[in-house]
Amino acid sequence: MFGTSRRQVLAMALAMPFLSDPVPRGGKCRELTIKGRNVKICPPPTDEHALVLDETVFIDGVPLRAMVMPGGFTSALNQHVVHPTLLSMVTEAVRLLRGARLVNPRPLAPVKLAHPDVAGRAGGRNAGRLRKHAAALTAAERTTLVNAFLELKRSGAYDFFVDMHRRAFDNHGWNAHMHAGFLAWHRAYLLLFENQLGTALPYWDWSTQQRPDATPFTGDFLGGNGRPGDTQVMDGPFAYRTGQWPITVSEDNRNFLRREFGAQADRPSGPSVVERALAMDAYDRPPYDSSAEGFRNLVEGWPGSPQMHNRAHVWVGGNMLGASSPNDPAFFLNHCFVDKLWADWQARHPSLAHFLPAELLDVPLEPFRSESGWTVTPRELLDHGTWYTYGGAPAL
Repeated sequence: MFGTSRRQVLAMALAMPFLSDPVPRGGKCRELTIKGRNVKICPPPTDEHALVLDETVFIDGVPLRAMVMPGGFTSALNQHVVHPTLLSMVTEAVRLLRGARLVNPRPLAPVKLAHPDVAGRAGGRNAGRLRKHAAALTAAERTTLVNAFLELKRSGAYDFFVDMHRRAFDNHGWNAHMHAGFLAWHRAYLLLFENQLGTALPYWDWSTQQRPDATPFTGDFLGGNGRPGDTQVMDGPFAYRTGQWPITVSEDNRNFLRREFGAQADRPSGPSVVERALAMDAYDRPPYDSSAEGFRNLVEGWPGSPQMHNRAHVWVGGNMLGASSPNDPAFFLNHCFVDKLWADWQARHPSLAHFLPAELLDVPLEPFRSESGWTVTPRELLDHGTWYTYGGAPAL
């Protein structure tokens, strides 16, 4: 899974300080009040309990999906922020709720998805797609893209993709996060999403586009920052008040798109970090988790303080902090840039392995196989050019 057994990972978690003692293995649950919320932390049922400790932490009686990772904890409300103790993670989750009610949504029923045809992709809907720099889109292209997002939302398919990603936070067998499969899984996710969208996604180059009042965060595109207090986005086509973008799949009961630029990180990663990643001489290394040394882990944003992909999520804030981060369309532009960086790294290092571990190269990715019948494998995704190409940056 991560190169570490569940028993070993859980043992690391239990060894971390909680108040004055470790989280107890036996006995009663501990109850305390944090910012007026009832918090209950219970011992894991067994040493072999899953990495997702959703039977361990409760806020006002609702389980908070909390995950153990090397060096700390992370939750579904702050997926990209590492905490050294369980108590600090729970306290941060309570703060991010801002008075909202935590919910425990059930998975949505699968929807019928048109998946890219690996065998005949030259004639498929993805054939010849050009993913442009977001700042290079014409006004007409921005309008087409926004309308495609809104139509997918109306159809219900958009929320199914949000739910799929939310469940990927829980299901480590999918290898979607903190694993060598991160880039391949999200390449498949973007391809499947783009196929439903019917138009090419652009990428947000957060290494150079770091202004909260510039592309893509303009009123005619993704909208801007959230307002003070509840962080609700008030402008643009995805603002709740337009009636076109209600949030229905989330970790809490707030039904409006939220952003809080710069509250958790002053700016996204810059060109020097990107260059350091592109110069790395290995895609990934054992134990293939958030402690690994290699291109994949640095681009994903571990270890230590969030950087690159993680830092973009953290800088935007709001909905982008949680497991249901695709609620913000900025998610897809962020991941398109991450995918482009993988393609750039592959071009720079043609003789290196472009995906590891090798034993997973021909294993169909989940849940694409079981939920949509698309049996795509990491090997089939290695050459992005057979599916789409990337355009260069415009003169800004």
